[in-house]
Amino acid sequence: MKKYSKAKYIVIFVLIQLSWLAVLGLWIARYVSNHMTLKEIDQRYAININSGENIAILVVGLTLIVISIIGMWVLFRYLNFHFHQTRLYDNFIASITHELKTPLASIRIYLETLNSYRDISEKELREFIDKMSVETTRLHKMINSILEAGRLENRRTPHNCQLVDANDTLLRIWEDLRNQYHLTEHQLRITGNSESRAVFDINKIRLMFENLMDNSIKYTVNEPNIEIRLSDYDKYISIRYRDHGQGVSPSQLRKIFKKFHRVYDPNHPDVKGTGLGLYLVKGIINFHGGRIKASIPKNKIGLQFHIKIPRYPHCKKRYLEKLLNPKP
Repeated sequence: MKKYSKAKYIVIFVLIQLSWLAVLGLWIARYVSNHMTLKEIDQRYAININSGENIAILVVGLTLIVISIIGMWVLFRYLNFHFHQTRLYDNFIASITHELKTPLASIRIYLETLNSYRDISEKELREFIDKMSVETTRLHKMINSILEAGRLENRRTPHNCQLVDANDTLLRIWEDLRNQYHLTEHQLRITGNSESRAVFDINKIRLMFENLMDNSIKYTVNEPNIEIRLSDYDKYISIRYRDHGQGVSPSQLRKIFKKFHRVYDPNHPDVKGTGLGLYLVKGIINFHGGRIKASIPKNKIGLQFHIKIPRYPHCKKRYLEKLLNPKP
């Protein structure tokens, strides 16, 4: 993988800034020297020398140099950001290439086995088909995540938003995911309720919780332990989601929603992923006019998210009407 070193660019930037400061120092020294010489001539020969123009030129010059220094700093920060994004993008390409090849390789092996052996029993055939179905679902989820990330960045996301009963819709999604991940009622505990209506793209909301649960399960050593609490506030539907997995360090907390960012866990060094899960979660919440905040529980076990989704029509009605009635 190509390495990106910022050291030489930092050195170049520092040298440029030092050059500017050296020019500025020489300029000020020259001005002071000339000013003292003119003042001495004025005192010796009683000549009234007007230095106002020189002072004006000095002020304008200093202003231009300061603007140039600030501009160079902004340019450096911009380039540094893009170097960082390029490095993350390269890591993403390497990771997603491996992630895509793995299920494809598994499916290919199963198909070659089926093609080579004609006397496979009905039970073995069913097992192969089930395994290929699992790998196909995994492949579909990865591709869907990549496509959804692109749609969210485009800001003209195709959607199918509906005005729904929040309580029934969310409970249906959570029960569906409980079955998908084979979670018991003890492993996924749902409490509270909502009496609100909300504007949902149901597929996107499902994808959001699918990513949250997928992360919770991947980063849990023992059996999953997920809590979801649903309630209503004045203008928002409140969803508190918490797992009891490995969690993250305080320094990582602000980065977990960034694109391509992956939390390294020494207890799970082989955890696979694209670095898009929580990025998609935040993007989908923002698309629905809501907010999400991550925090570390007091006992420092796991991770918790507080999600707020606008209640219709009590909050952001104009924005929600646009989602319900998009322009062609």
